[in-house]
Amino acid sequence: MNESRMLKPALIGGIALGVLSSLPLINLFNCFCCAWVIAGGVIAARLYVKDSPAPVSLGGGVVIGLLTGAIGTLISALFSIPLHLMTGRGGLSAMEQMKEAMDRLPNVPAETREMIESLASRGDINSALLIFGFIFMLVLYCIFGMVGGTIGVAIFEKRKPGSAPPQFPSYQPPPDIPPPPPPPPE
Repeated sequence: MNESRMLKPALIGGIALGVLSSLPLINLFNCFCCAWVIAGGVIAARLYVKDSPAPVSLGGGVVIGLLTGAIGTLISALFSIPLHLMTGRGGLSAMEQMKEAMDRLPNVPAETREMIESLASRGDINSALLIFGFIFMLVLYCIFGMVGGTIGVAIFEKRKPGSAPPQFPSYQPPPDIPPPPPPPPE
């Protein structure tokens, strides 16, 4: 397994899954078993199998999928943050949105309202939610990226493990053709 050859396919697959997982409405396709993440792993495995001189094992598919998931998480986070700020509800934080939702509900106990208000007043809860979400996404994307990499190798690798790359025999003219004439003397 050549790790230096894995970087380019993992980058391409990671960028594809990161961008598609970040775009509004298109990212909903990830609701179907992380479809964009698996697709990114399959793309990376396809590119890796195509460029590899030796057969790629399923373990190679797992590694390429892991790299693709990690890169895709970073790309998705880089794209999601500005998109969330542009399409967000006027810059309201998650806790402020929860507080507004609580104000619209009539039968919420006073203790629950006080707890939500105290959490909303603390500024560090939004950072903690962001970090927790990033870590959760990293784990999830790596797992499903490995699934996609394994599926990609299983689909696209047609060579047998341990077989050498195809070598073509040198050209031998048929025996009934006479040999070429000797070169002229100089």
